[in-house]
Amino acid sequence: MHVGGIALGGGLVVSVATVAAIGLIILLASFQVLDYPVLDPGFLLKILPGVVLLLAVGIVDDLWHVRGIHKLFGQVAAAWLLISQGIRFDAVTVFGWEIALYGWAVPFTLFFFLGAINAFNLLDGADGLATSIGLVVCLTLGIIAASRGSIDSALLCFAFSGALAGFLKFNSPPASIYLGDTGSMLIGIIVAAVAIQCSVKQQVAMALVVPATIFAIPVLDATAALVRRIMTGQSIFTGDRGHLHHALLLRGWSVVQTVVFITGLTAITCGGALASYILDSDVITVVVTLLVVAALAGARIFGNAELALIRSQARTLARTVILGRIPGRTHESQETVHIQGHCGWEKIWSALLEMAGDYKLSGIRLNVNIPRLHESYYGNWNQPSSSAQDDVWKITLPLQYEGQTIGKLSILGDSARSNGMKAMQEVLDFLEPLENNFSKMLGDRLSTDTATVESAEEEWASLTL
Repeated sequence: MHVGGIALGGGLVVSVATVAAIGLIILLASFQVLDYPVLDPGFLLKILPGVVLLLAVGIVDDLWHVRGIHKLFGQVAAAWLLISQGIRFDAVTVFGWEIALYGWAVPFTLFFFLGAINAFNLLDGADGLATSIGLVVCLTLGIIAASRGSIDSALLCFAFSGALAGFLKFNSPPASIYLGDTGSMLIGIIVAAVAIQCSVKQQVAMALVVPATIFAIPVLDATAALVRRIMTGQSIFTGDRGHLHHALLLRGWSVVQTVVFITGLTAITCGGALASYILDSDVITVVVTLLVVAALAGARIFGNAELALIRSQARTLARTVILGRIPGRTHESQETVHIQGHCGWEKIWSALLEMAGDYKLSGIRLNVNIPRLHESYYGNWNQPSSSAQDDVWKITLPLQYEGQTIGKLSILGDSARSNGMKAMQEVLDFLEPLENNFSKMLGDRLSTDTATVESAEEEWASLTL
């Protein structure tokens, strides 16, 4: 959405501003210039090594774009440093029931850290979005921390909120600088550490639904992304444009409207979490979160593709289990979901199914993911085979367009049904003209999008003049 390059140094700016604010407060309080409550900097010192390591990981990623798995290793190491300093859940409460974690304390806390870090990282896809949501979440946690007597946690939250608020001036649409992975991951690790510290500080179990509700929107978006990728057999690190902000932008919303709307939803869930904390009622947070999710799904704004994937695979699983109990009954299965876009993938899928019958195939899987065109399609067909594993052949073809990989087609065949080498050659011959149709369809779509963009640019130029 930007013509030129945008700097990614926002994370460093926000971190330096936060440290400067905290240092100034401590300095003024030590000289009694400022009447500030007694501050134990122990928590701030405990989180410092982990935060510094995560900042380093973010800087390296912003500079050289490291692979997702390598970034995940860095996140685990940073979270482990915090856990080793005693920042972890030992118990949680759910609807008044206290659950001691015992040996699960470390893995549960690690999962919590990674969830928060990646939720904010994935959400950072529109000007000012992650910054605005981080600001609301940090203010909410700061209020809770202050009321629990965790002065150090409250100071960190309010200083960080101030840094984000100042940065928002330059990060608002049109942004002149981005948080980058450095900043978005920084938000995640800080809010996760404060949520845990509020529990440790008071030596009581933390109500799990309160932080879960505060992080509801980022976690919902991240969960939907995982569902899309896992259920379509893609890597969890595969990028796409199926996030909540993309869904709103595709409906014709402006970036400002999108950011304001999602931040407003976050403010609602955070308000519900505060009400739940003050009134000591988990029911409030659950009701508020469910209403927000139901409103998004009911308005068909977000989550429909993911629900379609879940329903499709559930039907396939149920059919397989039921028919599998009937002797001699085959249980052919098929799943197709047009996750995003308007291209005619259904016609291509129908042609592939016809090919399956002609060449006695036993499986076809089609994955298409073209973020720049907002196109995503998933199709999976299977015909169970009684042959041994060695008698099954497989062809896997990367789908490419204009030199870029945009998907993958996998085809399974059964040598017992037809000659393996001959069948594979016939399949490849069949796919050659299909590939031409594939390229033509995308070319037409790209031409349409280019014309739309040019028309919008001309309209904008006339309005500016």
